[in-house]
Amino acid sequence: MDDTHIPEQEALLRIPIATENIREELHFYRILKDHFKTYGKPTEDLDFIIKNLEDQLLKFEEGNPILPDQKMIQEAIEKHPYFKNPCDYPIRLLTILKYLKRKGINMNYADIDVYVDNLIQKMDGVRKVGRGLYIIKE
Repeated sequence: MDDTHIPEQEALLRIPIATENIREELHFYRILKDHFKTYGKPTEDLDFIIKNLEDQLLKFEEGNPILPDQKMIQEAIEKHPYFKNPCDYPIRLLTILKYLKRKGINMNYADIDVYVDNLIQKMDGVRKVGRGLYIIKE
């Protein structure tokens, strides 16, 4: 028997895909594909997974996505220290989004910033003073 020919072996992995955050999964597999290319590994299986994730993302964006609970987010925003004790300086939308994420509210929605922006503008006494900047009218 010829010792110079070693049969090629494959490693099979079963990786569950988290469908609640498709964008993050897609990003992960694209980075993984780049690493596979760097080391000369075949990427056909990763291409298949990436294509399926992209298709799922398209279906999600075409349909009517489930939006987060408006009342829950608005109550959380009202508990922010700035809204409890307003000052002369405006608060940034990014600050509010980070606060909501720290409070455990899922921020993995398409255009969540636009959604939260609309909620903030609907609040009593809040005025938009710039792009992503709000101040409470006294």
